[in-house]
Amino acid sequence: MLSLTVFLNLLPGIKPLKARHLILEGSLLTSEQRKDIRMRDLNVFDTVLEVGPDAATAIIEAYKAGKLPMQKASLRPSSVPEAESYLADAPRLREEIAERRRLERAVSDPSVLREADLSNYQLLDRVFFAAKGAGAGTLVLAGISVTKSLAGYSSNSGKTTGWRVSFSWTASDGQQRLTEKVPPEADNRRNDPERNWGLHE
Repeated sequence: MLSLTVFLNLLPGIKPLKARHLILEGSLLTSEQRKDIRMRDLNVFDTVLEVGPDAATAIIEAYKAGKLPMQKASLRPSSVPEAESYLADAPRLREEIAERRRLERAVSDPSVLREADLSNYQLLDRVFFAAKGAGAGTLVLAGISVTKSLAGYSSNSGKTTGWRVSFSWTASDGQQRLTEKVPPEADNRRNDPERNWGLHE
C-alpha cells in the first residue's frame, strides 16, 4: 500500500503539508473514509500512514473539485493517472486491509490465528505480551502449543542485559519451528568463552 505522503506526491501542484493536515484534521473526508488511512501494522515504532482505496478515492475527488490547497492560486488540478492507477488495484488492497485487521484482532482474540501466522515474530510477541506480559510461557495458538523462552546476555560492562526472545513449536507437519530475536549483546566478548579475556565476572 502507498503511504499518504507518496500518494499526495501523485497529485500535481498541491501543497502537500497543508493538504495532509486538511485530510487528517479537516472535514474533507468523512469519519469512515478517514479510517481508511492507518498506521502500518504490528510495528509500534512505525509512524508511516498508509492510504486505502476508499480514502484515496475521496482525496482524488477532492483534488479534481479544487478542494485541496494548491501551490499557486492560478494552478488548476490536472489529470492524475498514477493516482488513479492505484485505485485500479482496489480489490487487492481491500483484501490486504482485511488481512491486516484480522492480524490486529488476533492480539486480543488469538482464536483468529492460523498456523501460517506463527512464523510472524512481531505478531507472536504482541499476542504473548497481551496474554502473559513480558515473561516466558506457553499458549495454544491455532491449535498448536507455542512456547516463549527468554535468555539474558550481559553487556561487556555487565551493567545492562539484552534478551533473546524465542518462540518454538511443533508444526502440523511434525517439524520443529523457531522464530526469535537475538540481541546484539549475544555476540559480545562477555558471552563468548573463547573471547572473554580480561572481563570481570
